[in-house]
Amino acid sequence: MATAFPIPASLQELESSPYNLLPYPHDFDDDDEAARAESFDKLIRLLDSGNRSLSSNGLGLFDVPDGEEDMDAWNDSERIQALYTLVRKSDSLAPAARSRLVKSLCSAVHGLCSALANPGVVMSQQQGTQDGSTSVVSQSFRDALACHIYFLFTLMFLTESKEKLGKSLLGGNGTNGKTKSKGGRSKKSKDSEGDMSAANRSACAEAMHIAAITMCEQKSRLWKRSVPDETVVGLPCRIAYQMLESATGVVARKASSGDEALDMIAATVDSAPCLLNTVVAALVDLLHTYDHMAPLVAELCCKVNEKPTNILATELLREIGRLDTEGEQGGKASGIKNVAPLISELAAVRPRVVLSNLSLLLPHLDSEPYVLRSAIISSIGHILVREDRTLIENEIGDVASEGDGETKKDDGRQIANMGKTRSALFDILCERTRDITSFTRGASLKVLNDLTEKQSVPLDRIMSVTEIAIDRLNDKTVMVRRYAMQVSHAAASSQSRSLLI
Repeated sequence: MATAFPIPASLQELESSPYNLLPYPHDFDDDDEAARAESFDKLIRLLDSGNRSLSSNGLGLFDVPDGEEDMDAWNDSERIQALYTLVRKSDSLAPAARSRLVKSLCSAVHGLCSALANPGVVMSQQQGTQDGSTSVVSQSFRDALACHIYFLFTLMFLTESKEKLGKSLLGGNGTNGKTKSKGGRSKKSKDSEGDMSAANRSACAEAMHIAAITMCEQKSRLWKRSVPDETVVGLPCRIAYQMLESATGVVARKASSGDEALDMIAATVDSAPCLLNTVVAALVDLLHTYDHMAPLVAELCCKVNEKPTNILATELLREIGRLDTEGEQGGKASGIKNVAPLISELAAVRPRVVLSNLSLLLPHLDSEPYVLRSAIISSIGHILVREDRTLIENEIGDVASEGDGETKKDDGRQIANMGKTRSALFDILCERTRDITSFTRGASLKVLNDLTEKQSVPLDRIMSVTEIAIDRLNDKTVMVRRYAMQVSHAAASSQSRSLLI
């Protein structure tokens, strides 16, 4: 097999050119179960031996003499064949053997990442940047890293797929009494196997997380001119999507290593901007499919690099702005219903980003799905609360400081623009209190109530807000009338405080 290890489209492609691997090594003995288990154990011992050599020598294993680029003494064909056989047959391994495989593969990934991050005195002199300032690791090291990350990805993919299938079968069949018929010994064995599987999933997630972070931080030493290999750097993202599918709650998020999955995606976005469109498309697809994804995606937008702009959040808002809402009847379609909460979730943590891209979302106020209109209204509430605090801080800063004339002019111009923006957003809120759908009318009144209680409504708007609340007391929907009463009470209390002041 050639030294280069291009990432295959599927595991089965490894049996064709240029890999030319076999399902089993030539000396694999499978005459009976005992011989088969011993053959698998021999392959795992081979991996452990290579890991010890990597731990002792680090990058020195990959320094090849000039003219011998095709030689790879560590990640040779025998090791790759062992990895392929073990990962391909991981489901048929005994639990203890599968745990040893996971430990060995994770140890190899940890060792490669550690050698890259802490090269010590051993530095590859074969390649470098054009100015010679930063040394780039050898091709054999890149191939070894890509190979082990791919096999770790495949092992995690098979594990997550099996876990997802088990949950679906359990949900479909329920408890039909079979568990009770089994003895306590069998139940203990099943619990022990479940704990071992959870530990394996956690170890794999930790190793893949470290690989993603290392490729992000060390891309200048890993690839020429810091241009990453998309097929390699995208592997952590591909498994992270599957991990997030299972993160439906606090317990499930911990079990599926949801935090590590978010960090993997964030590291990929920061290290490989060329994959941004692919990441955005995958996240939008997850948002359409699962109703628990909106808070996770909003949290992810807080983890990426935000200088000069939060490009991930911006692209996601642009995708939402491009949504085709025609044909959605009453906002009942699950896709729009799952995507819409992202707008308000993102406005709660990054209101400035949503405000900068609000013009992309405002056309949806005239669309059919009420959930989308209500989400935009809720996001406007978050923006107004944050902008009100910012405006007060700027005004206090202007009074307390005595800057030069140009600075004061710029600050005054910014405050004036913020005032115009706030006025336009309040106009949208007031207009949507007469929306055709009661849910959106209620959402608008709820936002006005929150703004009034937080004293974020300007004094010149108190009377108009009160008039709107009194008018909505005649609404035909009980929910809207209840919110209107709350707004009336909050506005009356706000007016009382203003008179006392």
